[in-house]
Amino acid sequence: ATSGIGAETARVLAKRGVRLVLPARNVKAAEETRSRIREETPSAEVIVMSLDLSSMASVRSFVAEFERLGLPLNIL
Repeated sequence: ATSGIGAETARVLAKRGVRLVLPARNVKAAEETRSRIREETPSAEVIVMSLDLSSMASVRSFVAEFERLGLPLNIL
């Protein structure tokens, strides 16, 4: 969700008040996306998390971290 349709979808959802978790291989790019979203929607709740789907260790780490947040999973 750091560029293209993913970033645009995140931007629109944030404008509608949706809490976002942005999983990304490139955390810096995701943080830049979060900054752009917050410029447009200052109240946006955007959480950036590292995730590399080519690495099972990264997937497991993401799942563990996400579960610690205690957030519902509504959209994948």
